[in-house]
Amino acid sequence: MNRVIKISVMVLVAVFAISTAASAQTKKWAYQSDYEEGMACVKDDQGKWGHIDEQGKLVGQMWRNVKYFQEGLAPVENEDELWGFVDKTGKLVIPCKYRSAAWFSEGLSAVTENYNDYGYIDKTGKVVIPFNFKNAYSFEKGKAKVQDADRQWRKIDKTGKYIE
Repeated sequence: MNRVIKISVMVLVAVFAISTAASAQTKKWAYQSDYEEGMACVKDDQGKWGHIDEQGKLVGQMWRNVKYFQEGLAPVENEDELWGFVDKTGKLVIPCKYRSAAWFSEGLSAVTENYNDYGYIDKTGKVVIPFNFKNAYSFEKGKAKVQDADRQWRKIDKTGKYIE
């Protein structure tokens, strides 16, 4: 009987140790989004944002703000209110230098450095459509809605040429 009690106590201690270790790794967040591409956006009690993987592990650092992952990258905002992009390992792959940044769609992201002129970058951070627009939306089916210099809404193709 003593041996049964000892084994039972040892099992309970092991279960407690495992559950304590697991709960120590799973932080409680003030906010957690749904998962997109295996990652969720989270907010801590101090108002900082980050991304967690499906095991609840924080990936990378905490930021002033973050957006969802799309096409393997997520926009992040630093303390200087500039946006860049991280990959799913949390590595900053496009530096924080944009005043605004949209999700990647069809390999391109609409960004601006000054809120007045928008253009598009690729996933390496290279400008592929110059900053010629007053506003710009994400690509969908090879087209994006942009506002030209006269503030007229038009559509462009992935080369930046007006198509409608």
